This record gives sequence, C-alpha cells and structure tokens, in this order.
Amino acid sequence: MRVYSIFHVKKKHQSFVYGRERLLFELINDLKSEKNALYPSQELTYLCELLPVEEIEDFIEQYLNKNFSAIHKKNHEIFLTNEFKGDLHIEIQPYYMVVTCVGSRMLELDLFAALSKISSGFIGFNKNEMECGWLKPPKFSVLAK
Repeated sequence: MRVYSIFHVKKKHQSFVYGRERLLFELINDLKSEKNALYPSQELTYLCELLPVEEIEDFIEQYLNKNFSAIHKKNHEIFLTNEFKGDLHIEIQPYYMVVTCVGSRMLELDLFAALSKISSGFIGFNKNEMECGWLKPPKFSVLAK
C-alpha cells in the first residue's frame, strides 16, 4: 500500500518551490504532525491553492472512467477499481488530496496523468518511501537581459 499527499502549489510560488521540493516535503510533514491543527496552517494556505473539489472529482471520474471497471464517489472521496491493477482511494480535502494505492504502480500513473491535465502545479509526497516530486514539472521562461 502506498499513500500520497498531493498539493497544488500556487502559480506564483512554483518557481520558488521548484528545486526545493524536499524543503516543502519537510514543512508539510512537520505541519501534519501537529495534532491540534483544526485549520490549514498559514504556510499551507500561502503556498498552496484551495482545491476546486467538485471540478477535480468530475474530471477524475470522466478521465479515468475508461481505465477502471468501478468508480464510486461519496463525500469528496473517490474509490476506483481496476481488476488487474488494483484499487485507488482518493480523499479530497480543501488544500490537498490523500491518495491510497493498493496494487500496481500503474494506479498512480493513471491518476497523475489525469491530474497533470488539470494543472502543472500538482506536487506529490509519499512519506513512507520518502518520495516527492511534481506530477508534471512546471516550465518557466527565463527573461533575457
């Protein structure tokens, strides 16, 4: 089982975060370890976009419909099943998604490809395996002097 936390970095902060993903990873891990955090931290709301939950749910359902034999939505959670690849569970919070994959790594590739079509600002973290990275690396233009 693999568990990912996926955030959408604000466009204006992507160039700052790019290359510093591990620092953001550490910040998010520190914030998530705070037991009494009822509301998103100031750091999280400053760096990350508020997710359009219904838009993401509809897009995932529409885009992944052909790859999964069963899709169920309930209370901002999506459950997807592929008889060969395994199961994918997505819980969408206001500032991040928690994705649980049981089965093949192709599950996350399908999801990451779908989310990359929405925006290049998504970044994912897998705390258990100490992995982090952009789902689709953002591109930046360099201004010539």
